[in-house]
Amino acid sequence: MLGGLFGVSVEDGTQDVALPVAWGWLASAASVVAIGVSMVAILAQLLNYRRPSEQRLVVRIQLLVPLFSITCWCATTRPQIAQMYLDPVREFYEAFVIYTFFSLLTLVLGGERAIITELAVSNSSRDEPPTQHALPWLGTVDLADPGDFLAVKRGVLQYVWFKPFYCLMLLLCEVLQLNDAQFWLLILYNLSVTWSLYNLAVFWRCLYRELQPYHPWPKFLCVKLIIFASYWQGILVRSLHFLGVFGEGAIAYRRSYIYENGILCVEMVGFAFLHLYAFPVDPYTSRSLPLGARMQFLYAVRDVLGGGDLKWDFKQTLLVGQTYYNYRNFDAPPESLINSRRHSHTTMKRLNQGYRFTSGGGETPSGSAGTHTSHWVGYGSIKPGSQGSNASQIQEEPWDMSMCEDSAYIPTDPHYPVVWESAGHRYSPSINRLKQSIAGRDGAEAVGSAANQSVSQV
Repeated sequence: MLGGLFGVSVEDGTQDVALPVAWGWLASAASVVAIGVSMVAILAQLLNYRRPSEQRLVVRIQLLVPLFSITCWCATTRPQIAQMYLDPVREFYEAFVIYTFFSLLTLVLGGERAIITELAVSNSSRDEPPTQHALPWLGTVDLADPGDFLAVKRGVLQYVWFKPFYCLMLLLCEVLQLNDAQFWLLILYNLSVTWSLYNLAVFWRCLYRELQPYHPWPKFLCVKLIIFASYWQGILVRSLHFLGVFGEGAIAYRRSYIYENGILCVEMVGFAFLHLYAFPVDPYTSRSLPLGARMQFLYAVRDVLGGGDLKWDFKQTLLVGQTYYNYRNFDAPPESLINSRRHSHTTMKRLNQGYRFTSGGGETPSGSAGTHTSHWVGYGSIKPGSQGSNASQIQEEPWDMSMCEDSAYIPTDPHYPVVWESAGHRYSPSINRLKQSIAGRDGAEAVGSAANQSVSQV
């Protein structure tokens, strides 16, 4: 019975491929613990859902651990079903988490516009050259350039786009027994994941100073270690299978697959606690945000599972591209370009796209920049004979007077998605100032009474 739980019979039905019984129970217990710890962390986020734009990304990252735990446990018990149906889901979500982590880093820094424009100012003041790629022939990367930012973002996202194609083609190769095609697919997969992680590291390297106040290292390790653990352990187990450690034939391949997933089941416990530490709920509680309302639980779940932000971001990155990511849409103050980076590659790109600036009087005697003005050549102009792209599609909507017919009173909606907790008022700035005032007055009275006692004793 235990062999049937932690293994599967091969085609001839004469031999079972299974984990050892003790290891099987350990993998099951570890999966339960990892799922339990992760669900506690996820529920804490959903019950304190006060920053949807940030917390939806946090919860999506935290869902990686229970997803891995469930799929890896199923792989140790029913490997045929797991390989066919569950592994593609796990691998796609693994790629999706890399993109989500990139979006989270972008969000905590204020968004793409803030990163590009503020880097133009900060790099100008520090007079820092653009970051050199690890591979010299790739040149330099400057995230103050919207084109370079788009290239880095696409480098991260291409893994998300490639993974569904890879899983589909791998499934076809399994069905059609195309072993040579599987080899080339594996090479493309390795190139894709390497390029994605490299671009994430480039983003980290360019913005390391700006990210330091947000303590991103634990979050970075949460994403990197899970991906590296699954990737390099898979390489190691396949190497051992190639060396004949697990035997020969179909049984050996199935045994190596089961052992690989059994190891991951145990490791998910450590990753669950690491996620609990790296993504705490404290910044989103009523104590930290006393005047911030929270979304109700079901609305918070719907927001996490919604894909509106993903659809917009994918469209802007994949389809719109340079039409959106250009210097006109990410304009920086002219003083960031006048002096220290006048001859830089980034400034020349701005000039080539139509940017013009003047420096009234150069620098002031104190060394600061003088009066600067800037403009874009032909910005907002329309070619002769052209029409507005959406002018013919504009439809007039009738004026709605229904709200003014009966009463100006709007009744309370119990299904409104936002809830304000009155208990959070005790942590508001006004209450904190009142507490400090009372504490200061009590301290002054205590000092005064002590002084009076000393005088009376004298």
